[in-house]
Amino acid sequence: MTIHFQRELEKIKRRILSLGAMVEDRVRMATRAMELRDANLAEKIIKSDYEIDEMEVEVEEECLKILALYQPVAVDLRFLIAVIK
Repeated sequence: MTIHFQRELEKIKRRILSLGAMVEDRVRMATRAMELRDANLAEKIIKSDYEIDEMEVEVEEECLKILALYQPVAVDLRFLIAVIK
């Protein structure tokens, strides 16, 4: 595959790691809000959920673009399909 394709895959991998870190942070915050019964913190978490949803859609769109442009096979194809799901 081309260097450009590899760069695109690396970009997706970085975004997935970033998305995972955001989700971990929100879960940690949600657990804390429940432990402390902090309604303000819970509301803050709920209001910030759109960021995660938005990033998820962007990552899916990038995966679809890569699938259409490069027609990956084997490991790369399985990775992209897993990310989309």
